[in-house]
Amino acid sequence: HHALKGIRNGAKLFVIDPRRTSSAQWADVWLGLHVGSDIALSNTMAREIIHAGLQHKDFIRNATEGYADYLKAMEPYTLEVGAGLTGVPSDVIRDAAHAFAKADKAMICWTLGITEHHDAVDNVLALINLCLLTGHVGRWGCGANPLRGQNNVQGGGDMGAIPNKLPGFQDIEQDASARTRFEKLWGVKIPTKYGWNLTEMLKAMHRGDLTSLYVIGENPAQSDADTHHVESALKGLDHLVVQEIGMTRTAELAHVVLPAAATWCEGEGTVTNSERRVQRCRKASEPPDGAKDELWII
Repeated sequence: HHALKGIRNGAKLFVIDPRRTSSAQWADVWLGLHVGSDIALSNTMAREIIHAGLQHKDFIRNATEGYADYLKAMEPYTLEVGAGLTGVPSDVIRDAAHAFAKADKAMICWTLGITEHHDAVDNVLALINLCLLTGHVGRWGCGANPLRGQNNVQGGGDMGAIPNKLPGFQDIEQDASARTRFEKLWGVKIPTKYGWNLTEMLKAMHRGDLTSLYVIGENPAQSDADTHHVESALKGLDHLVVQEIGMTRTAELAHVVLPAAATWCEGEGTVTNSERRVQRCRKASEPPDGAKDELWII
């Protein structure tokens, strides 16, 4: 809705997506690239910006490092090469690159479409480099904006609900002082090694190293393209607990199902939005009989 408001106020929208989504239908230009060619498109735009002399030289000099290496890495991505790799015509790539570089204010927004690829980190780094190349960072109306896939994924990360970070994204392995502070606060010894992420947990289930699992409001199958691989891992567990608002396919495999309230309307709490504001959420309705608030269950 913010994007639509901006378009109505004169902003120009380029949508980069293999599918012609609803967002693409609102766009001034839709770049329907081949699946998996995101980095090639970013790099082709970067090379065109550099060769057209549209890079923000002052910002690069004052706020970046490794620019010479970046120039060398971008050089192979001519418009012709980029068009061949992405399926997007070279003149469309050039127009998008020039529009982004010349804009007084510009931002790049991305979602799970590029961050769930096997080369997700490099996808994001390529987009960040585009913002740095053009100086569209640290100014009002500019920036690199990762939009989360579900409500409060950001808040969960802030609170340390990820296997390699403590609250505030402090590193478990590399930040000994942070571990010490939380050990004192929590009264427990914190392991000095990262925990497993979901993909690693699925592998551990197959190896027999992980025998019990507690799933809260998420489907493990979403993390793996092979549903049969996930199902076989879950069926091999000694004990599977699923806490959900509905009987999902994962819940059907569980030894114990804990019926949860729909927290977004049946619970109290907070969420962290994209600009890192913590917002209070109040209960709008009571959960059905038998369903309990997520935190109450835990």
